[in-house]
Amino acid sequence: MGQLDLQTTIADDVHSYLLGDELLLFSQRARAMFRLNPSAALIWFCCEEGLNRQAIIAELRQTFNLPASQAEKDVNAVLTEWETRGLLAQDNETLPPAEEQDELPGMHEVPAPSSVVNEYQRERRYQMLGTVFRVRLSVPELEPVAQSVLGHLEAPDNQPFDVAIDVQQDSLGCLLFCNGELVDYCTSEAELAPLIHGRALSNAYSRADCLIAIHAAAVSNGDTCIVFPASSGSGKSTLTAALIASGFQYCSDELVLLKHRTHTIQAAPAGIGIKSGAWPVLQPFHPVLEGLPIFLRQDAKQVRYLLPPKHLLANDTAQCYPVQSLVFPSYQPEKPTSLTPISPADALCRLTEAGYDMEGGLDAERVAELVDWIGGINCYELHVHDLHEAVSRVEGLLNTTSALLTS
Repeated sequence: MGQLDLQTTIADDVHSYLLGDELLLFSQRARAMFRLNPSAALIWFCCEEGLNRQAIIAELRQTFNLPASQAEKDVNAVLTEWETRGLLAQDNETLPPAEEQDELPGMHEVPAPSSVVNEYQRERRYQMLGTVFRVRLSVPELEPVAQSVLGHLEAPDNQPFDVAIDVQQDSLGCLLFCNGELVDYCTSEAELAPLIHGRALSNAYSRADCLIAIHAAAVSNGDTCIVFPASSGSGKSTLTAALIASGFQYCSDELVLLKHRTHTIQAAPAGIGIKSGAWPVLQPFHPVLEGLPIFLRQDAKQVRYLLPPKHLLANDTAQCYPVQSLVFPSYQPEKPTSLTPISPADALCRLTEAGYDMEGGLDAERVAELVDWIGGINCYELHVHDLHEAVSRVEGLLNTTSALLTS
């Protein structure tokens, strides 16, 4: 039997979703999503019908009016790519399960403390996403460090706490305990704030119920919100800081929690980490920035934590906001600032590429819910050259929605 007579079989863990006029594939095993162009979508539909390569080539040739040689070349290239990615059954075993993949880089061993602290000299309580943190510090000098990232989220001292974070300073540096367990350390106070920031965030998120936690920022006008999914280096934090300086309520800058069924988001207003390259750009928006302490992240980047004024904090325990738009920002110094619509399918792929977090990982059921949700959302790409103009473009989106809600 020749290659053209072979039937192509879809892997059992691969699911397809029609979003608008575009087709998306989700591989449960690889936990990856793929967006197909029209010709690839036709090939996939033929595979779903169980056609062999010869029949698929004939379908592609007839539908797109291609020469026979070109149709055969295109089909073979697409099927080979899908086989490599484990989307077809014959090569499905080539991808390792997610649990067998290597550990993430950046992990480091936490040393045992050189002494035991029986009494902590400072104690504060903070609240985020309904989780109350008790933060204890072994020496008074560490208190400003905790305040620099969590000070805007202070809770009453007598409020019952859910998570205990203890910071002990000794000859090794600063050691971080969470609920009595040693979880992290750093060699200097300059590295401590990012550790406290990250530990509080991870605990608050892990205790909150959601469909998906998107690596994104979000701002609100009090009625609805705009979510900015983006990977590191996109200018997401810079844009968010400029927007709250313009009067928008601050919801989040790290992960946006999208709720099951209601598809609203709940604010998690942790301090905004501003890297050194953005300090001059944001100085006109936040003059206080130049006086804030400088900390060092584990990736060796310098950062200052901007704490939003309390009157600009969205309610982080009760109110949830519907998503008006998804806006994917990218800093493009060589291009003019522009806001361009993109398709829901493109947006969903970009959203998963930007990063997400959830217990158990992404699965077919959650992808199906995301497809249903994103089909009704306006999605855009925002190229940022001038920050003032970018803020104006976002203002236009939210102000249009406010007008519709009040009319």
